[in-house]
Amino acid sequence: MTDSHVAALGSLIRQMRSVDLAPKLERGVPKFPTHPHMVIDPTVIHARDGYYCQTLSLAEHTGCHVDAPAHIHADRMNETIETIPVDRLITTARVYDFSDRDWKPGELLTCQDVLDYESRHGAPVDQDEIALVNFGWLKRFWAVDARAHFYARNQPGMNEDVAKLFRERGVRAVGADTIACEMAGVDNKWGDAPGHDRHWLPQGILILECVARLEQLPRSCFLFAAPLPIQNGSGSPLRPVAFF
Repeated sequence: MTDSHVAALGSLIRQMRSVDLAPKLERGVPKFPTHPHMVIDPTVIHARDGYYCQTLSLAEHTGCHVDAPAHIHADRMNETIETIPVDRLITTARVYDFSDRDWKPGELLTCQDVLDYESRHGAPVDQDEIALVNFGWLKRFWAVDARAHFYARNQPGMNEDVAKLFRERGVRAVGADTIACEMAGVDNKWGDAPGHDRHWLPQGILILECVARLEQLPRSCFLFAAPLPIQNGSGSPLRPVAFF
């Protein structure tokens, strides 16, 4: 690639619209029930120290984040987050927007739902792309007060045929606006996890959770996201940016 190619790429990116797909990290954000709370402490302040710096304490799976295979599978500890190629989540993404449905906790997205959506809207997710499923859940229920518990303990999910379909398409990752992607949950009682357990993480397909503002995206976009290089990381917070 020559300097002129780099300049042309930069010009093209500057002409595109961008959307931040990460919810703000702030006190009280929803967390998976067994994970620790995030703590933000103003450790160093101007009045005392002459400059400003906060201390953070948070789980790897805080806010918008990515799961590595090692998160679930003890036999995949060679696939922790810092071993994942830095450009794995830099690729085309296809958005499956089901936010027009009044989803209830425990309900499952089916393979037929996905195929019908592709029939209506075209551009099915393809090899080396990322599938992003929007239930409208984060927009409806994300909160930083007592309501955060509902988002963290309840969600719709995806059935095993959906997990198989995305695996067979050869995607790099599957993401959703829920806290546990394909797992359906009702009052902290969780159903099957076909992507985490069988069809995605064991095949090297990453999982993105708590992806925000998917309703602002068109059917296709270019996604740019990179995990932190956390030693032996089971996952990492993300700040994905969609360009279109």
